Amino acid sequence: MTTKVLLATSLVFTLFACSCKKDSDTTSPDDSKNPDWGSQPPLPVVNGEATFRLSGNEFYVNVMGNVQPRTPNFPSLSVKKGVLRGYVADLSGKPIKGAYIGVRVTVIGGSYSGASAETNEKGYYEINLPIGAVQYYATGYTIDYGEGRAVVGLHPADDNISGFASETGSVENFVLESYGIGDKDDALQQPGNSTHYYGGAISLDYQVDWDHTIPNYLPEDGEIELHLIPEEPGLYGENKSFRIYKKIGYSKLTIVNIPVGKYIIKAKLTDGRELKMREVGTYAGYYPAFGLKPAEAKGSASMLFTPVVGRTPQMVPAHGGNWESTQIQLELP
Repeated sequence: MTTKVLLATSLVFTLFACSCKKDSDTTSPDDSKNPDWGSQPPLPVVNGEATFRLSGNEFYVNVMGNVQPRTPNFPSLSVKKGVLRGYVADLSGKPIKGAYIGVRVTVIGGSYSGASAETNEKGYYEINLPIGAVQYYATGYTIDYGEGRAVVGLHPADDNISGFASETGSVENFVLESYGIGDKDDALQQPGNSTHYYGGAISLDYQVDWDHTIPNYLPEDGEIELHLIPEEPGLYGENKSFRIYKKIGYSKLTIVNIPVGKYIIKAKLTDGRELKMREVGTYAGYYPAFGLKPAEAKGSASMLFTPVVGRTPQMVPAHGGNWESTQIQLELP
């Protein structure tokens, strides 16, 4: 009986020891070296025409509303303690090389340290984190856009904008979007702020002829008709046009979240009179490749959105776009 008990006890111990050894020896494979991107869903179809009618007191319109492009399928990654890792891709699932991910780690007492990385040719990045609470401070990338280059923001694929404890580690993938909302709370508080969206923006400015004495000012009882027509497909083939009617009234107008691309912009009053358009503002003409072309036109012109002046990928705030509102002054010829 004693011998049987000893043998059974020995067998249990051996199995337990083997089990423990197996668990302790098991490590997650470095699946970042040969990522499997697999098949990708079709790109979202963005075409047709949308029409908006705004009163004299409405000051902004988000032409894509709350629609957020679906994200691509990312390769799986295991979580590593003390490490932030992930992939960056465009909407089609193509890995992006050279995207910048920056985090700020806050420690006890309020001091913080920064850490960052750029993606490799497989779209992969990895950041070893100091101990503390982690928040993203920058997620940016430079794209070819028109005849120039533009720095744009990147969106977290899981739509998560909260931080995490560095000891735990995290996997966070990012995607390059052509439209969509960044931080939804920020957009709710400042819906006319162009940097809260991944799409481009235009601001219309004009003087109102309240006294009916200045011929080139816009009539107080008039209505502006603006038409945005894609001149060529957008970043992901978007081909949607927008027709916007705006009662002149007191408020000017900012158009936000326009899918990034090149557009023909047409402006007139609804009574048929074409309007003169002129790019204005502090940074008008700062980037020769972007903005209104020609910078002064009657009725119709070409339009490329303007990135925020002077920002590098390391400076683009996380969870937001990086587009200025291109300011256009309207008046009668």
